[in-house]
Amino acid sequence: MTTNFELEDNTALQFAGRYIDLHNNFDFIGYDYNTSARQIILKWTKSNGDWVNENEFDSLQLIHSDVSFLTISYDNLHYEFPDDDKCLSFVSFFPSVDRTTNNGFIEQIKPDEDDDIIYSSETEHISG
Repeated sequence: MTTNFELEDNTALQFAGRYIDLHNNFDFIGYDYNTSARQIILKWTKSNGDWVNENEFDSLQLIHSDVSFLTISYDNLHYEFPDDDKCLSFVSFFPSVDRTTNNGFIEQIKPDEDDDIIYSSETEHISG
């Protein structure tokens, strides 16, 4: 896997010298997947909390290209805490040989060649 960012604290990205806190400062709003291009775009919008810096990006798109494995799960039957579904719990690079596990995180700032990337919500109802 090749990236143009590093992970920090398993909740943020380091990109072009900027710390992008996905957990505290952004809400996940959806994704687009293009099968023929093998590309997924994850979409985020700036959170409304007063802790979010006014200079934070208004929105963010994370583009993953050459996707050869994709799984998205959503199992929130009761929809008890909808705001938590929008909040990132962790993001992690994870060895692709352990795809049967793929529900935890490893503190690793850069991916190894055969790693997957996992995003999980606070409710753990959304992950992929």
